[in-house]
Amino acid sequence: MPSINMIAARREEKRRGERNLRKLLYGIAGESGAVVLLAVVLVGRIVVMQGQVGDLNDKLAKLQPRVTLIQQLQSQTAALMPKVQTLDGAKADTLFWYGGFYAVTTSLPAQTWLTALGTGTAPGAAAPTPGASSGEDPTLNISGVAMSQAAVGEAMLKMNQSHALDHVDLAFVQQQKIGMTDAVGFQMTVHLRPEAATVTAASKDANPKDAKTADAKGATHDANS
Repeated sequence: MPSINMIAARREEKRRGERNLRKLLYGIAGESGAVVLLAVVLVGRIVVMQGQVGDLNDKLAKLQPRVTLIQQLQSQTAALMPKVQTLDGAKADTLFWYGGFYAVTTSLPAQTWLTALGTGTAPGAAAPTPGASSGEDPTLNISGVAMSQAAVGEAMLKMNQSHALDHVDLAFVQQQKIGMTDAVGFQMTVHLRPEAATVTAASKDANPKDAKTADAKGATHDANS
């Protein structure tokens, strides 16, 4: 009896070992298949990425002439920028002085003539920059002839109301004759308004309601401060 039981136990142990071996082989086979599948997927993705990289390289090669042209244009633009800034500044200065001259001439009443016109600053002051928002204002020194002192006063009144002009200082008015006709000679210093102030004044006159609202808001802000 003991010998029969030992044979059965050994057979059972052998069958158990065979089952464990089959499980181990199945596990190894499954893992190997997973590794192979993963390797195939990775190889496929590598091939796809290499194809995309090749396409991008082709596109870059086609775009390189345009990139080179853009870089050349940028270099040329940078080289021309100082000249453009200089021309813009000259244009702004020219328009600034033209606006002052035009405002003076359009403020003259009938039978009033200018005999001299020039630019200048206060004695000892540095030359101001046209359109500057601080410092000495650019000025025009004008001399002229009118038929009466009332015409001189009218000219000053119109100049003081002009957007392009800040204020006018009268140097003198004196009696003189033009042939046999009585007249008056005058000399004035016209202070031009800075560009920023000119734009602000013009916008206020164009939109008086908005200007009043802005002034009210400013006053309220100052009061709260």
